Order: sequence, then structure tokens, then C-alpha cells
Amino acid sequence: MQGIEISHCNATINAIYRAYIHLMESSIEEALRPVMAYGKSDTLGMDAIPEIALTRYLSQYDSNCVVITEETGAVGTQSFFSRNPNGMAPTVFLCDPMDRSAPFQEFLKAVADKELRVREYLNQEASIKKWEAEHSGPATITGAYSAITCIRRQIPIFSVLANYITQQIFVACSAGNYVFDLSKFTANNLDLETIKQGGRKVFFHGLESNRHAEMHRFVTFMGKAGYAENFNDSGFMNPEEMNRFLHYNNPGGPSRALYLSDLQPKENQIGFILANGEKIGEWIHWLPFVRFARKEDEQDEPALRLYEIFHPRPWTKDGILMSTPPAYSVFKAIPGSANVVIDVDRFSYFENPSQIRSTLIVAPFDNYWTSRIISQYGYREILLEC
Repeated sequence: MQGIEISHCNATINAIYRAYIHLMESSIEEALRPVMAYGKSDTLGMDAIPEIALTRYLSQYDSNCVVITEETGAVGTQSFFSRNPNGMAPTVFLCDPMDRSAPFQEFLKAVADKELRVREYLNQEASIKKWEAEHSGPATITGAYSAITCIRRQIPIFSVLANYITQQIFVACSAGNYVFDLSKFTANNLDLETIKQGGRKVFFHGLESNRHAEMHRFVTFMGKAGYAENFNDSGFMNPEEMNRFLHYNNPGGPSRALYLSDLQPKENQIGFILANGEKIGEWIHWLPFVRFARKEDEQDEPALRLYEIFHPRPWTKDGILMSTPPAYSVFKAIPGSANVVIDVDRFSYFENPSQIRSTLIVAPFDNYWTSRIISQYGYREILLEC
């Protein structure tokens, strides 16, 4: 990683770390208390506390960056059309301050003693098992997360995710994919080098057996109206197959790529994950994993592939296309190259850029069924710089 990228990564790690500390040291009552910080009656302390910590830290780190969250939209003095003298796009930090907030709220509501700090409850031996029993497992993947992805020069250069249930931080960057235990970490600051030295690498599996069920088993969101319709119009599974191969229908967004990693039990390997017409904050965090994911025994070759799905007559959600053909996509082709970049100028077309949606598939590189289906239906593979 270049020096500026390491600096950005360390700042992002510390932004996430501060959000984690602020929420974990809050009482459960405070985490569940409604707040009106964003003029919405359903916003809770558990949503606002991480968001405030993230946006403040990143804005103080670089006043010219753009910070995007779902609640507040784009924050920053740098406009999307304003370029520096070299003509480069602004640095963008795309944040999901609290993913899986509804299950997390339900989980904390069941605690009798609301004066307990969130950390005290999650440190109890039975907490993780309870989460997995109620909200799917493994908790390392299915937990409530904060996430930030940095887009520099229109390329997603790293993602940082914090899992509140298991008290872990994940980093996906050109130095590798790492997980680090936060439960016993007490220093005031955290950086990439500490995570590399004290954590472990996360590797991604292949589908060597190429079993039918293994290639077809998938995870996506189907929890609200419109999503099943968007999936069905993709055409690569009928409703009976969808019901048979859908592993979990209410997953988190940012952590979904980890279903393809060695954190997912081998007996239930996942053939692909799908962003089912979901908002950009759900799937942007997958892209550094796609760029830098490796198998343990193949360090020089990419382990994952990314595809964009689009329909002749796409569905919309709140007036936003759920699947986008190339002309409307945030993935912009680089002239003279097979690679794409993130078209951050397109973000300025939206009052709140976090509302941008796409239908995307990420699959192990050797899932030949998905690559055949993509070719068969004329969808495109998204090639990010590796």
C-alpha cells in the first residue's frame, strides 16, 4: 500500500474503533433510546452513536473528503464535480454505521438489566450462542456491524468492518484480509500494522468438488416487498430452486462477502452471494474483498469474481433502479482497459448517494455455474484493478 493509502486506512480503522468503543461503553438503555438527531422517530442511540463517531473522526482527518451515510447523505466541503489540479476525483468514505440494527435492537431489548453496558452483556458467555440461535450463524458473519469503504481515485482501496457481537475488526486491503480480536484490546489507537501482527489472515474457499448444490447455494436479502420480484427477473433460478438453495434470506450487507471465506463452515459452503437490488452501503464493502481475496494455497490468484445483473425492464425501489444496465451503472469502463472504476461523479445525481442500488453477484472464481449463467444471459463481469 502507498503511504497515503496506509494513512487513510489507519484513520478509517480508528474511526471504526472509536465507534465501537462509544457504543460498547454505552448502557443498553442508551443504545435503545430513540433520538431525533436525523428527524426520524425510528433512529436509536445504537444507530446515532456510531454514525456521529465515524463522521466526526473522518471529517476531522480530511476536511476535503466526502463522507456518505444513509442517514445524513453526503457530508464534506468537496463537491463531486470539484477536482484538484491533477483532475482527480475526491476521496469518498462510504459508511454503514450500523448494519443489522433491527436484530441488534431485538437482541438488546431482551436484556432485563438495561443499565448494563453493551460490552458487559456481550462479554457474557452465552451471548454469542443466543445471537446465533435467534439471528443465524456463525456470529462472525451474521453479527451487527459498522463498516467503511474508502474510494480513492475512483477505486475502492480498502474496507474496514467491526462486528459488535463477536468484538472483532476486519480489514480488506492490498496488504491482505485480516481479522483482529477487539475484546481484550485496550489501547487508545489501533492501526493496520497492529492488526496484521496481532490478527490472522482470512482466506476464501474454492469449489473444488463442483457439486451442484454447492455451486447453487446462495445468500441474499428477501426480507421486504420487491426483492423476490427483482430476484426472479434475473432469470437464473426458478422459485422452486430459489427456495431450495437459499441459505439465508435476511443477511447483513457489509459482512456478506465473508460467507465465501473460511469463516463459513465447510459443510455449508456458499456458492455465491447476491446484492438483490440493494443500496450501495450494503455491497460497496464487498469490493476490496473481491480485489484482494485469496485462497490459502493460491496467493497470487484472485479468489472471487464479481458480476453485474441487469434486466430489460428493471424494478425500482423509492424511484431508484434496482438493477442497472451499463449506461446507468456506477461501474464505469476505463477506455482501453477491461477494468472499471467507481463513477463518483454519478453520486452527485442523487440527493442522497446512499440510495444508489445495484444487483450484483460475488462468487468463488471457480464457480463455473455462475460464470456460465452470466454468459448465457448476457450479464457482465465487473473487473476491478487487482
